[in-house]
Amino acid sequence: MNNYVVLGRLTKNPDLRYTKDNKAVTTVNVAINNSKDDTTFLPITFFGKTAETVGKYTKKGNMIAVSGTIKNNNWEDKDGNKHYDYQFIGNNITFLSTKKGQETTIQGNEKQKKDEKLPNEVFQEFSEIIEETDIPFEV
Repeated sequence: MNNYVVLGRLTKNPDLRYTKDNKAVTTVNVAINNSKDDTTFLPITFFGKTAETVGKYTKKGNMIAVSGTIKNNNWEDKDGNKHYDYQFIGNNITFLSTKKGQETTIQGNEKQKKDEKLPNEVFQEFSEIIEETDIPFEV
């Protein structure tokens, strides 16, 4: 099984772009608080309608929860040096702090309703894990 789940805050605004085939791709960087003095910064890439939604409705400082898969990108350069890299693909995203009271879950390339909301208990559970004072950048 190849799955990951992370919860964190965006460290900058999303980077929405389109391929030459007009397919949306959005990259975000997420700060994940491991402990008070330990933060992991993870780049996550979204595709299609999910990429457009993330690009349109998130900004620096928003708290999100993401689940997805990890893609292994091993390659060899022109000099024969081997490179090993991983790409974190976001399949599902939950906006935990966009506009006040509007928490929304986006899954894959399904059509989304702007008024979808998560139960308040989910937001309260996640908000206790990371406090704004634990993040090493200003919101």
